This record gives sequence, C-alpha cells and structure tokens, in this order.
Amino acid sequence: MGTTDGLEPTLHEVTSTDETPTPGMQIVRETIALSTLERMAEGMFGTLVKAVVDIEQGIMAVGGEMHADEEALLLDEGSPQPSLWGINLYPAQFGTPRFIEFDSVINIRPRQGNRTRSVDDAAVRATVTSSRRASGGPMTMHAGLASGRWWTLTLAEQLGNAGADVGRAVRARQEGDQSRFEAAFDRALELLDLTLADPRWRGLRLREIARTREVVCDFLVGDNLYGSTPELLDGYFLAFAIAARRDR
Repeated sequence: MGTTDGLEPTLHEVTSTDETPTPGMQIVRETIALSTLERMAEGMFGTLVKAVVDIEQGIMAVGGEMHADEEALLLDEGSPQPSLWGINLYPAQFGTPRFIEFDSVINIRPRQGNRTRSVDDAAVRATVTSSRRASGGPMTMHAGLASGRWWTLTLAEQLGNAGADVGRAVRARQEGDQSRFEAAFDRALELLDLTLADPRWRGLRLREIARTREVVCDFLVGDNLYGSTPELLDGYFLAFAIAARRDR
C-alpha cells in the first residue's frame, strides 16, 4: 500500500474558487481548482485523481488514465525521468493528511533506492509536495549504456534487450530465487528508464514505453491490476527482439 502525508502542495496550490476548466490530462504549472480535481475523479476513478510531479521543474501532470501516461507527457516536455514521482489525489479529503497518497508503480526505482510503490525517503516526499528542486543523480549498473551508447540502438533493440531481463526476473521469481530476481528486475528497470530518457522517443512512442514499464512493475512487484501473464510479457518483448534481428 502507498502512504499518505500531512503536507499539502505549495506550488500546485489547490483552490476552491478558480473557474473550472474542462478536465483532461494536463500539466499544472501554478494552480488547479479543487472543482477540476473533483470532476476528474468523478469521470475516471470515482474518488481519486492520478498525478505525477516533476520535483526538479516544479510542475505536475494530472488527469491521466495511468501514471505512465502522465510520466510520458512530462518527459515529452523535457522533464528528467529521475525527478518524476507518482501520487494520487483525493479531492474529498482536501485539507486532511489523506489528500495525498504516495502509491504508484512508476515510483519503483531501485537505482534511486526506492523499491516500493510509495516514496520511501521522507525528504523526497516533502519535495514532491512542495516541489522544491532536488539534487543528485541515480547510480547506474550499465555505465557504458548510460553514457550514450544505449541511445544509438533502435527501439526494437532497446526493448528486446530490456525484455530479456524482464524474462530473467520472471523466471527467478517462479523459482523463488530472490537475489537473482532483484538483480534482473533492477537491470530491466534501468534499461527501460534509459529508453524513456532517449531523446528520440516522443509522443505516442514515449507513452508506449512508459506504459510498458508500468505494466512490468505491476506484474512483478505490484497487484497485477492489468492481468498480465508471463506468456503475454514474453510475447510482447519477443516481437521486438525478432524485429531487432530481422535485418542483421
């Protein structure tokens, strides 16, 4: 389960007096009306609105069907992926500690020390709610790839390689090998994050990558809300691996 926090957003102040724009996925740069959040909640999930906060640029995306959609929207706007954190807003709880919930599979960042759907570091949670700038970068296991070589690969090569580690993680979990599972899972997420950061992928393609990451996390360490199976994941990534080898 995610956690809630008593802090309220300061940059993205929620007001009850602003005019209500038409709900939909959007980037909040200053304020958003409480009535807008209420309409978003009613139109999608009933009680909550998904949001992703960029703690470096001090902006927030709201109104997406998946946190991955909002993540992709911010990445398309130039947000750095390590600065994005997913939360849920409960309009009916505005003004209480239950207004903000830290619970999203996009928050699973082993190389940033965050292995749960929550935001484990209290300082990062405070930064999310206040949108103060954060400093420091994530550690990486693929130093050569992170330095730029990964971005010379085709998308099929990138997802085919990431899928190999996803498959290893699935098999390790089935065999009950926790250490091997964590190593493969961490590698898979790092490769998917490098793919998300690739400046060549924008728009619908970037959204597909972000959704893929969310589905993988949901299946391997979440509640499998999307009904994935090892066979479905294997088939999805295998298609990219075959495409990557087709012209070789």
